Amino acid sequence: MSGYSLSYETPSGPLHALKDIDLSVEHGQTHGLVGESGSGKSSLAWAILRYLPQNAIENDGRLLLSGESLRDRTLPQILEIRGRRISMVFQDPSTSLNPAMRLGEQLGEVLIRHRGLTPQEALEESEAALARTGITKPRDMLRRYPHEASGGEKQRVVIATAFACNPELIVFDEPTTALDIITAQQILELFNQLRDETSISALYISHDLGLVSRVADTV
Repeated sequence: MSGYSLSYETPSGPLHALKDIDLSVEHGQTHGLVGESGSGKSSLAWAILRYLPQNAIENDGRLLLSGESLRDRTLPQILEIRGRRISMVFQDPSTSLNPAMRLGEQLGEVLIRHRGLTPQEALEESEAALARTGITKPRDMLRRYPHEASGGEKQRVVIATAFACNPELIVFDEPTTALDIITAQQILELFNQLRDETSISALYISHDLGLVSRVADTV
């Protein structure tokens, strides 16, 4: 990302959210992005995911993924990139999951769409993915609906989904904010463990400098 600027059209005129942002995430590194509430952190994340609202105006700048421009991609191309080459872990896992679908269906859907697995293969890979996140009975978890899982369990499912296709970049948007202190610590340890195992490139967004200092290579 270089020279990137973003504003929102409002009834009282344009609201400038991001101005001339230069940021890069090196392969296998975690880059921490720190700022107070309302500073534009999540706007930057949505811009990377190409999931901006209709009133968003990209004023200038480049967004590159492995040297390829994201701003030039069509919607069908972006839909192929999301989940496969870029994924995201949100603040609140409850809003990331469809309440009408079992957890296994949601994780399996990503594997079937982006990795071309059969339903049976997706079930087996989903179980293994949840096991890697520390869920002790992954097959049982796959049968549950989101309301039948705790906040920490749901965030582990979201993290397993984010890592499922070995993407080039994962964006973490304050993934522990909605969790209690003990669960947040466990999720932080899980992030460090999976990062070491996969050498993933990550953008870790937070308002907490102390937390970021524990996970980021650059800030």
